[in-house]
Amino acid sequence: MAKRQQFDVIIVGGGIAGASLAYFLGQAGIGKVLILERENQLAAHSTGRSAASISEYDENDVVLDLKILGSRFWRRPPEDFADHPPLTSVGVLSLFDVAGFEKLEGREGELRARGLEFELMRPDAVRAKVPALTFPGMGGALYAPQDGRLDVHGILQAYLRHARAGGAQMELGAEVLGLVHSQGRISGVRLRDREVEAGLVVNAAGAWASTVGQMAEARAVALQPKRRSLFTFAGPADVEFGNWPMVWSDPHEVYFVPEAGEMMLSPMDQVAMDPCDPSPDDETIAASLERLSELAPSLVPRSIRSRWSGLRTFAVDGAPVIGPDPDRKGFFWLAGQGGAGIETSPAYGQIAADLIVSGRSSRFEVSRLAPNRFPVTNAAETLAMARDSG
Repeated sequence: MAKRQQFDVIIVGGGIAGASLAYFLGQAGIGKVLILERENQLAAHSTGRSAASISEYDENDVVLDLKILGSRFWRRPPEDFADHPPLTSVGVLSLFDVAGFEKLEGREGELRARGLEFELMRPDAVRAKVPALTFPGMGGALYAPQDGRLDVHGILQAYLRHARAGGAQMELGAEVLGLVHSQGRISGVRLRDREVEAGLVVNAAGAWASTVGQMAEARAVALQPKRRSLFTFAGPADVEFGNWPMVWSDPHEVYFVPEAGEMMLSPMDQVAMDPCDPSPDDETIAASLERLSELAPSLVPRSIRSRWSGLRTFAVDGAPVIGPDPDRKGFFWLAGQGGAGIETSPAYGQIAADLIVSGRSSRFEVSRLAPNRFPVTNAAETLAMARDSG
């Protein structure tokens, strides 16, 4: 009989969450780690279908603080982290109507105290930067010049390369069919061909995190996958748009950014779905183009060149779920990163590694992330809470 494999940590999910944790565990000297990815290729779901950007400003204060913490890593990564800089600072321009801008001005001091670096711009200055914008009711914009585009493929490969150098192993096509329960705790995972033991199992399964949590008989954390779509089209032929920043408009529910000689736009859709391989629908795209016509009519294309969707998974309060499960020993949550999984990965990867190694972290107030912040509910209540979350 073959000897049963044993690891210190098994990470269920080989996306950016699992990869970042493996990297930071390796930096902390924990190398006996196994990463299990159910797909036969990397970045098959949310990681590979993101907008590949960092936009630090966020209405959710927990996510805002994680973004600010993560951005420090992207601007000054370790010298040997990646072959190329992970961040290209093209700038992000977040637009507000009059009421929204007045509210933003009232928060200026607080946002700067949190560490957000930005400029407040009036409408004339905004239009000078992106002449295609009309937006008659614009109050102004928050401009973050250091934000921009992230090299998602390079980041994922860098995390995994360093993790492997520290001793971590990864298996593709390794679907977890169940978790091993022993004396009231989780002691491993069950794959198609074997069981693998570990001192800790980490749930970094993205849209499938609730399913893995149910396997563990863990706290019923309300998590809901939601579709987010993107598509590309030709930019205006008579305008040099390649140096424009990313433009984000909550009032119009769209954002767009130059992308390899084209324009990339998101309808900012948040359609609740069961875990799946999603795709955009024509109605969502058509509605977003109508909204774009109110924001920047000269950008509205005649045709779409490419389209895709991914699932972003949210807890009911919009903040990630990171920490040991309060009801099941040996089980750890690293889920619910919403739409900020790439940009915040250096923050939550380090926080999670701290908690696993020492049981605490000085980087962040971990109670804001802990799974025990949610009340104990039954399955029906949990599903309703997740679907109703914004």
